[in-house]
Amino acid sequence: MRYEHLYIYQIEGKLNEGGISSPDYIGCWNEGGSSFLFFHADQGALVEALVEAQPNLTLVDSYDMDYDDWQGEGLKAFRVGSLWFCPPSEKNARKPDGCHAIPFDPGVVFGTGLHPTTYDSLHLIVDLFRRHAPEKVLDLGTGTGILALACAALGAREVLAVDINRLSVKTARNNVIANGFQGRITVEEAPAEVIIGREADLAVMNIHYRVLDKLTDMKGFRDKKWIVLSGLLRTDYMKLLRKLQKRMRLIKERSTGHWFSAWFEA
Repeated sequence: MRYEHLYIYQIEGKLNEGGISSPDYIGCWNEGGSSFLFFHADQGALVEALVEAQPNLTLVDSYDMDYDDWQGEGLKAFRVGSLWFCPPSEKNARKPDGCHAIPFDPGVVFGTGLHPTTYDSLHLIVDLFRRHAPEKVLDLGTGTGILALACAALGAREVLAVDINRLSVKTARNNVIANGFQGRITVEEAPAEVIIGREADLAVMNIHYRVLDKLTDMKGFRDKKWIVLSGLLRTDYMKLLRKLQKRMRLIKERSTGHWFSAWFEA
């Protein structure tokens, strides 16, 4: 759904969403010890009542802003190899010849596909599938599900996409349904550290360095044939690169601005 305007309430503490029944409610984003409630109409009174009913919560601030201000950039269709990603705002745009169309809606979750970490990951995934045919894929930190959708569109038979954020899981599931991939992509709410041990040929991980650093020491990571990593600034990337090159082969890397992404093979 395309939201023209958002009403966002920042709350200190983890909110129980069970008591929210407003038709204007979009969802809740949990980040660390904070919660962000999203509505498409002013619901200040409702939020204040929720906070009063849960003593562990504090209303920190409220914001009303245009959708593009929240996402940081306007949504637009874009192409990576044979894949054409199309947001709702460009549903009537003409698909380039020879491309597989992937409709997606980021909602209020970050993940338009145009951030360097996502965009470069997509390029690496497309290159990998040109040479190989991974059948089982893990997408750890799936966000809006774009990387999982790409893997399924390129031929992966089973994709498990996970995120610790419930709103991301909801958004990714909606995008899976929009693409008709329910039989091939499963979306779960779970930490990457719990899922890394699942059987897969390829694991894609566009997540924070601290999580990546922990994952690279786990047996489940070492069992994967191919790994695509992203979400890394230069210093953190160099640390992981030195660590991984002791046991894996760097096939290709991409950098855009300050961000680095890489494809490794066991």
